[in-house]
Amino acid sequence: MSYVRASILGTTVGGEVWSVNPVFDPTGEFPGGVSQTALDAAATAIQNIAIPADLKTLLSTALSQIGCRLEVRDDGNDSLIALSEKTFPGNQPGTGTPKMGAQNAVVVSVLTDTPGARGRGRMYWPAVGATVDSSLRLSAPTTTNVVTAMVTYMQAIESALATAFPTIGFNLAVRSKTSHTTPHAARLRVGNVIDSQRRRRDSFVESYATATI
Repeated sequence: MSYVRASILGTTVGGEVWSVNPVFDPTGEFPGGVSQTALDAAATAIQNIAIPADLKTLLSTALSQIGCRLEVRDDGNDSLIALSEKTFPGNQPGTGTPKMGAQNAVVVSVLTDTPGARGRGRMYWPAVGATVDSSLRLSAPTTTNVVTAMVTYMQAIESALATAFPTIGFNLAVRSKTSHTTPHAARLRVGNVIDSQRRRRDSFVESYATATI
């Protein structure tokens, strides 16, 4: 068996890169192996899915989508089986005014019916355009709007994969490299506290101010 990682690829005005990487579990094996033609078609289709308005607002005009990368990986050892990467001729910016730092994000928890940490996952959606209230919590877009938009987006990716590979279906899932399991998502959850993507900055040039004591 195998699973699919669909990476939504993006960049910022300063050259930093970002990605959101949901995992999808096929309902059966790819017939006759993974067709590169079908995988390329799926990557193009996912790249061209319109990002829901509330998620584009969180990106702001400072962040852009640049493409999609699809990886098919072995369910037993997570080795790469096939990949396809597609990019736009030009960047596709978000909407709204930048208000947060480049690493601020809304956490989308992917919850399954499998108990424990192996049954939970997270996606960090950039939140540069988020608005917070006086308690420093997300006020706009609302958590309800964000989680609804993410469900719509993930279902659209499932449909794009199923169209490219019509003999099998796909389910949003959580991948555990510890137990080599891929339980299916049952719920998505979004909180109203802005988090940060836990990774080193890629190429964002930093300016400094120095004062003598």
